[in-house]
Amino acid sequence: MTTHCFIPLLGKRMRVTELDSCGVILPDAEQLSTDGFITVNLSSEVEDGTEIIVKKASGALCVNERQASSFKRFNVEMEFCGVNPSLLGIVSNAEPYEDYAGDIAGFTVGEGELAKWFALELWLGMSGNVCAPGAEEASGYMLLPFVVGGVLGDIAIDGENAVTFSLTGAVTRGGNGWGVGPYNVVMDNTVPATPVPAALPTPLDPFDHLLLIDTSVAPPPEACDPTAVTGSPLALSASARKATQKASDKALANA
Repeated sequence: MTTHCFIPLLGKRMRVTELDSCGVILPDAEQLSTDGFITVNLSSEVEDGTEIIVKKASGALCVNERQASSFKRFNVEMEFCGVNPSLLGIVSNAEPYEDYAGDIAGFTVGEGELAKWFALELWLGMSGNVCAPGAEEASGYMLLPFVVGGVLGDIAIDGENAVTFSLTGAVTRGGNGWGVGPYNVVMDNTVPATPVPAALPTPLDPFDHLLLIDTSVAPPPEACDPTAVTGSPLALSASARKATQKASDKALANA
C-alpha cells in the first residue's frame, strides 16, 4: 500500500447531479458539466465541545475539561461566470423559463420553500504531476455527495463590471446515497497493462460529506444543456446494493 501525495490547484470542471430529498439519484435525474465558475468556497461548521470548569473556593481550578468538538457540515458558496439557467435550476431557487420554441431562455426566482438537492463534483489541476502510463489526465477529484440547494446571492449591475451570479446558503448534508456513484471517475488498475475508467472503488459512507482523491481519468466535457444520468444503479447505497444482490442470489437459487 502506498500513499498518494498531490498538490491540487485551480478548478478545471464542475458537474452537478440532481438528487431527491434522501440524497439518491432518481431514474429521471439530470446532470450538467461546466467550467463556467469563478470560485467555489467551502467553510466548515463545527459544534464546539462543552467546556466543564469547576473552581475551588480559592479560585483555583478543580475541574478543567473540554469535550470533543463535532463537525456538522460544510457551507457551500459558488460564483458563476455567465448565466446557465439549467445549472442554476439544479443548485438554487432559480427555475428555468422557456420561450415559444420550448428552449430554456432564462430563469425566474419565486418566493417560497426551497426544495433542491444535488451532488457536486469538482476536478482540480495538479501541480508537478506527470501523467502515468495509460492515464487520460492528472487531476484532483473532489466530491460533495449530498448538498442542499441554496439561493441566488446579491446581483450588482453597474457600468464597470460584468454581471455575475452566485450561490449562497447551500450546505452539505449527511445521509447520502451516492455509494460508488454513477460515473467513471477513477482508473481501475487491477490489470496494470489495461487500466480502464471505473466508478469509485469503495462505496462512500452515508455520512461522508466530502471526498478528495487524485485521478487519472479526464473530466467530463463541458455542456450548456443538461443530460440524463446514465449508470444510476451504481449510485445505490451500499446497503441497497447488498439487498439487491441478496434478492438476485435468492432468485437464482430458486430458479
